[in-house]
Amino acid sequence: MASLQALLCAAALLLLVPHARTASTTLVQEQCESYAGGDRGSYDYCVWKLGRDRGSASADARGLAAIAARMARASAKATADRIAGMQANETVPARRDCLAACAAEYAAAVRRLGRAARGAKRGGAADLQRAQTLLAEAAGTPARCDGAFAAAGQDSPLAGADRGIDDEIELALSLLPSTTPAPPVRP
Repeated sequence: MASLQALLCAAALLLLVPHARTASTTLVQEQCESYAGGDRGSYDYCVWKLGRDRGSASADARGLAAIAARMARASAKATADRIAGMQANETVPARRDCLAACAAEYAAAVRRLGRAARGAKRGGAADLQRAQTLLAEAAGTPARCDGAFAAAGQDSPLAGADRGIDDEIELALSLLPSTTPAPPVRP
């Protein structure tokens, strides 16, 4: 009799455990699973990146997209500051011109990413569409900067640096709620 009760308890636990796990899954985990599409490394990156912001635990989907956009903005700002430091010390005219082009690219990215974060947070359909556009425009900033150096026949001092900004932008884009309206519900 005791073994039958133990077996029934074990069966009940097996039935309840998947539901308990689902109930405790956070929005961050759900969004990161969607972002990763089954790739464990992408999932871990997403959870790690969003987990760095204390507000992510209580954020909705729009808030998570805004957090990722703000992180991308911070990365772009840090690179823009680095470029400003290089500009102050550069003596080769061609490289100065390239750094000026990079400074303009990163300044535009900082503005776009800030506006995208605000639009994602507001969350109206027009705001989300605008945020998506701004994020897409900011994507590729490191490659455009490197391209300026390549076009001038110069080696970029930033080559390979700050590729994380594109990853952060991709994350923000994937976290944005759909901007397409839901189909009408028919009675």
